[in-house]
Amino acid sequence: MKLGRNARICLGTFPFWAVPYTIYIYYLSLYLMERGISSSEIASLMTVANASALVFSVVAAPVVDRMGRRNATLVFDLLSSALPCLLFLISGNIVVALIAQMATGMNRIMSTGYYLLMIENTEESNSVSAMNWFNIILVGAGLTTPLAGIVVSRMGVLDGERLFLVISFVCMTAQAIVRHVLVTETPTGIAVRNSKKRFSIAETVRDYGKTIRYMVSNRKVLDAMIINSLIYVYYTVGTTISLFFTPYFSEYRGLSGVRLGLVGGIYAGGTLFSMILINPRIKPKHLYIYAIQASMVSLGGFAMLMFCPMGNNWMLFTAVALISLSYGALKTIADSLLALQMTNEFSTGLYAISFILASVLGIIAIQVIEALYTKSPDWLFGFSAIIIALVLITALMHKATASKKRKKT
Repeated sequence: MKLGRNARICLGTFPFWAVPYTIYIYYLSLYLMERGISSSEIASLMTVANASALVFSVVAAPVVDRMGRRNATLVFDLLSSALPCLLFLISGNIVVALIAQMATGMNRIMSTGYYLLMIENTEESNSVSAMNWFNIILVGAGLTTPLAGIVVSRMGVLDGERLFLVISFVCMTAQAIVRHVLVTETPTGIAVRNSKKRFSIAETVRDYGKTIRYMVSNRKVLDAMIINSLIYVYYTVGTTISLFFTPYFSEYRGLSGVRLGLVGGIYAGGTLFSMILINPRIKPKHLYIYAIQASMVSLGGFAMLMFCPMGNNWMLFTAVALISLSYGALKTIADSLLALQMTNEFSTGLYAISFILASVLGIIAIQVIEALYTKSPDWLFGFSAIIIALVLITALMHKATASKKRKKT
């Protein structure tokens, strides 16, 4: 499949964001704890990040429409990606860390513009392919975590993470500027920006109201929204991006150094295997069937991990591999299902509402996990299993509804 010009540029520069981000975020919680931040404060940082994301999700649609996809992507990429690296680097103070996490919330505005740059005004096949390649690059970056583990084992968590943060700041800034120079605004972006001269709260509320009515009246859009939001909540609390993930394997499972880095490598490798060798074979009309199958594999992996005896690293790594294989499928499915609905003037609103739902549910999920984690760290993946079970139920209900409609016709 030949990708559109904007998609090629966005994906071509993306590794210079994905690789440094994946490495620094994997060790960020351990780095902050080394600098005196407690585990309960780590949960607070995650909550603040999601609360900030919620606020910026609400304004994402009007901001992207008025600034344009291209300009919004540049400005808010620098603010939400490069700036937090600098803040984490200069201070381990909880206040500075909170400010950095609040800045990451602006990623919701950047992501809305970025996704639309890739898929807006393009063919359906470009949308699915672009989202899959986006996820391939993001997950493939995780293959570098074993190498990062070697660096950390030699330099220590503090010095190693400082190095990762410096590299991240430089690379993220450079890729944002290069991408901005090369991409062009989408036709829809130009039309929308020219048609809306001033910001109006009343107009924004009306636009969201129209988008919600459209979403509720269209079962495909609603189901895609539900699955997309749930997967993003899972992404926040139960994957390598979670600030609970690395401490679980480090403090609870007793892994360190290369073995700890190997967990990230296995997770990335399994996810990448799905995205490269399995996902491209799935046709858009079969996405819900694939979601059902992947959810069941994921639930099996969670069960194996939770009941894995202490010290049984082979069983532990196998469970991580199963979980990562299913996540590789579910992440692309969730992104593709929503991307396929971006065919009209509701595109920015749908992305914004998806982010709003993910943020609200993410805040709730973090609070629940914080309470359960103190009782048993295994709840990190037990709660993740509940989220995936909801994805499974949504996909099954969608298939049942679709079957009934076919029988009636």
